[in-house]
Amino acid sequence: MKSLAILVALLLVSSLLSGPIALALTRVRTDSRNLNIIRRMAIGLLALWGTLCGVQFTLAHAPLVIHLIGIFSAGISLYTVRIEFGAPRKFKGAKGLDED
Repeated sequence: MKSLAILVALLLVSSLLSGPIALALTRVRTDSRNLNIIRRMAIGLLALWGTLCGVQFTLAHAPLVIHLIGIFSAGISLYTVRIEFGAPRKFKGAKGLDED
């Protein structure tokens, strides 16, 4: 039981910190193309982890604090993705396909 508690604590802490760390990485800019690629990969992985764990904690049958941690984690992670990679573009479709 002790190892399960440690695992859950690690999941909570990593979920809680992944979004703010990824957000902090969006502020770092370098002139090196390779470092920017590595930075963007790290942001993507941290945001993915924060979003997945956040949704899991939000949907879990758990106390309210766990739900709030999940919402915070998923929200910050998705906001970070929007800042770094841009907002999703609207699909306009090909001309002629919209008409009947």
